Amino acid sequence: MVTFLSGEGVSEGVSEGITEGIKGLFDYIKKNPGLRTPALSNKLNVPDKTIERWLKRLKDQQKVVFRGSRKTGGYFSKEGGK
Repeated sequence: MVTFLSGEGVSEGVSEGITEGIKGLFDYIKKNPGLRTPALSNKLNVPDKTIERWLKRLKDQQKVVFRGSRKTGGYFSKEGGK
């Protein structure tokens, strides 16, 4: 059974969890550049779709970029990455 509560504390907690996930993904990309979505999903134990949503946010913030071909490329940090 799932219960949804309304109130500021609940939405802040959810938003905070997402923010932490995105930060963790960004830190992982900085340390391990060139990985694709399936590898990131596997290493971080997060579903592919969630990684894709987080990557979109990071790309929108211009923090990561995809380099290379669609088959062999990967994600790289724009902040002093390798």
